[in-house]
Amino acid sequence: MKTNYLFHLLGWMLPVVILQWAIGWRILVRNARAVFLPVVAIGLYFVVADALAIAEGIWLFDANQILGIHVGVVPLEEVIFFFLTSLLVSQSLVLFLPEELRA
Repeated sequence: MKTNYLFHLLGWMLPVVILQWAIGWRILVRNARAVFLPVVAIGLYFVVADALAIAEGIWLFDANQILGIHVGVVPLEEVIFFFLTSLLVSQSLVLFLPEELRA
């Protein structure tokens, strides 16, 4: 099924993102810059690295498991994966850092 990757990706990541926002939305809003700048930088880095790996034939994706929408050579699901993973890590760091160490 073409939605398998996206379904599983969102199924296990979104509940954690939603929980982080439900519990710590005030902290995340106050530290939005500290959350989102790393997400953009790291997400873009991984998309570029993945594009190089795909172009070299290191990574392969089953066309039956993805939507078929690509950003360059990178499947959309993979792009979403990199940005959501970066978001989870960035939000977790901001939420669990002592207040005096937050931006």
